[in-house]
Amino acid sequence: MIRKVIGFYYSPIGGSRLLTEKLARDLAEKLNEACPEKVGFDCYDLEDERTCDLELNEEHVAIIGTPVYMGKIPLPAAKALSKIKGDDVMTLVSVSYGGRSYGNALFELQRYAEEAGFKVIGAAAFMLFCKTLLSERKFKAPAIDEDSIVRFETAASGKIARLAGCEVEGLKIKPAPVEAPGHMPVHLVSRYSPGAAAAAQRLCERLSMKRRQSEWFL
Repeated sequence: MIRKVIGFYYSPIGGSRLLTEKLARDLAEKLNEACPEKVGFDCYDLEDERTCDLELNEEHVAIIGTPVYMGKIPLPAAKALSKIKGDDVMTLVSVSYGGRSYGNALFELQRYAEEAGFKVIGAAAFMLFCKTLLSERKFKAPAIDEDSIVRFETAASGKIARLAGCEVEGLKIKPAPVEAPGHMPVHLVSRYSPGAAAAAQRLCERLSMKRRQSEWFL
């Protein structure tokens, strides 16, 4: 039985945190419809050292969210994720990007999550971008692809409810593998300067006129 949805995020400017919190909150609400007891949710910053002490179990569902930097996930996020014990909990991974391209980031995040022991059953890349006020150099609230998020949440909650409603290992069945597109990238700029990688990503988003739609895989 699922009792709690736990979100993990790496979010230097706040957008991925808002997205992860929304996914965790909405997923908990949708799972409430299929669970006899109320499903709660919590979210944690991957950079918080206390996150490493969390104990996950079969009553949890995890959501892991990061931004995209030049088609990759930020290295600090990957390093922080490696310190958490996934304990084979059902997990959704998501990356947020400005609409230009998420490159290999989703594939990369899935692999790092699986290496940490999470059982990835869904992956999504959502358009999320902050509108900058050039005069004040401040960020407004990010614009989010609400329609894609709702469709993903509905499909993901249905899959989780089906898997949680049976003894998966006892019946010798496993969920179909998730196949996010891409390959493991090589980090160059971001290996030495995550700040430079973030700045380069923001510049590319501002210069690009062509946007790519959100995508998800279950």
